[in-house]
Amino acid sequence: MLTKNAFAYTLAAVLLSSVASQAASPPTSVAPPKAINLGSTSFFDGFGRTVEGFTWLQYGRFEDLTHITDYQGHDSALFKGTRVSVFVSQTQVSYTSPWHPFGGDGVGVTALASFADFSAHFDATSPVKLNDHHFGFGDFNIGPFYQSRIFTDDGRPFLAFRTQFSVIAPTGNVDTTKNINQGAGFWGINPYLSITYVPFPKLEFSTRINYQYNLKTSVLENPPVIPHFVYHSGQAGDIIFGNFDASYAILPNAYIGFNGFALDQLSPNRTNGQNVSHSIESEIYVGPGARYVFNPENALNVNLYQNVFSRNATTGTVVNFQFVHRF
Repeated sequence: MLTKNAFAYTLAAVLLSSVASQAASPPTSVAPPKAINLGSTSFFDGFGRTVEGFTWLQYGRFEDLTHITDYQGHDSALFKGTRVSVFVSQTQVSYTSPWHPFGGDGVGVTALASFADFSAHFDATSPVKLNDHHFGFGDFNIGPFYQSRIFTDDGRPFLAFRTQFSVIAPTGNVDTTKNINQGAGFWGINPYLSITYVPFPKLEFSTRINYQYNLKTSVLENPPVIPHFVYHSGQAGDIIFGNFDASYAILPNAYIGFNGFALDQLSPNRTNGQNVSHSIESEIYVGPGARYVFNPENALNVNLYQNVFSRNATTGTVVNFQFVHRF
């Protein structure tokens, strides 16, 4: 089941300022969205509903972002006293059908809607400041999925996987006078594969590997004035990103573990059909986590993430909550 961070803000202002003087390269106009699943799902992610019915997933996410990095991974000299606070709420509804093709456990469809609240502050002496669209709704996500499991000889599921093909529609709020918006302003295509491996009854490993292709857009969010620059279109580079975790049951219904996520941009951003130099984004976050299973229908995951590496990104500390209820 797919979930995403509810907001999508770009660092176009950062990149526009940093590369505007490079005659061989156009400035960045759009960058990969933040409205992607960076750590929102974790423990036992490969296991999904296998009988007909609905599942409700609710997510809460808090981010305290205190650094903006350049293309070399250093703190950008353009910003001083960075403090971007983010609260995200996401609601996802998934339906598993009674159809079981190819020997799998189920086929279904899932949809996600979200909203986010921002508060961005910078020192008065900061050369560049980013302003935010304080509250708004994020982009809408929908897509079909296929779920399956593999069992041991004694009937215990030790491997579960799910694959999904999602479309992200640019329905979220985009104020072109703001740098930080809930919506990306362009369409995205996002297939993923989620896997959980349970080698022993108390131990599990999970990962979700995503690819996203971002379509071209004519939207441009609050760029600085650049002499002789005329904007026609922008396209964020395609990205690969994933979540990973390991957990161990300390009680029959309680797990503790380690979790993380990573992102790498595969191709540079494009402006007016041309590649933008130094526009590749990368991020790695790690931290502890826990899972509590209330009963077979309800479970809660809690994750703490701390940034350990980033390029061309706003970074800091992330706390994520995921509640799952099966009707």
